Amino acid sequence: MTRSATSSFAPRAVVFPGGSVDAADLEPGWAQLAAGVALHPELERHLLVTAVRETFEECGVLLARDAAEQACPPHLVAELAPLRRRIQGGDPERFLPGLSAAGLRPGWEDLAYCAHWVTPEGLPRIFDTRFFLAALPAGQAPSQDAPGELVSMRWVRPRAALGEALQGETLLLPPTRAVLELLADHPTVAEALLTARAVRVQRVQPKLEEITSSRYPGLDTGAILGRATETNK
Repeated sequence: MTRSATSSFAPRAVVFPGGSVDAADLEPGWAQLAAGVALHPELERHLLVTAVRETFEECGVLLARDAAEQACPPHLVAELAPLRRRIQGGDPERFLPGLSAAGLRPGWEDLAYCAHWVTPEGLPRIFDTRFFLAALPAGQAPSQDAPGELVSMRWVRPRAALGEALQGETLLLPPTRAVLELLADHPTVAEALLTARAVRVQRVQPKLEEITSSRYPGLDTGAILGRATETNK
């Protein structure tokens, strides 16, 4: 997905769907809704809630399971369109009761934890971000969010996305680039998921001076900050 040109941070950057933890993601009701479902040993429940909610909000893909432990069918995703609009409109607290009323729970087991990046100290905003892989549920199709921070959406092969950034056609932040490089090493979704689940994720926080065009071709630090590089020297 591509960020808006008017974003205060990383304008025009190509990113994965995602967002920040909301207070509603920490509700104890999530533990009751998915009682007995094993969590990743290194992750707190609210991070998984956020991952599922933001994916649904931003690209309309719902990683959820029904009472029979089957993936959420596409017709039910369509029926939950009003719930998605409520969340997009600033009511994330509706996600928990909305899923529960539909007989669904978050499909946490469908998420493969693959990366943990923290932005360098010295930047105006610090992001402590986890990345996940997931296979697109059968029959579901992404649909774009209403205009806002993200202005376009498309499928692209990892190597093609890396090539576009190398040619200066798109902007990739280092964490996005790193995850795409991970994906590019695997010819299938199944292999990428298998690798992600087998490797222990390391927390990465590069130093500001390491964020250079020599290490990350096509990257302009000023573009990340949304202003001229000289203002950060």
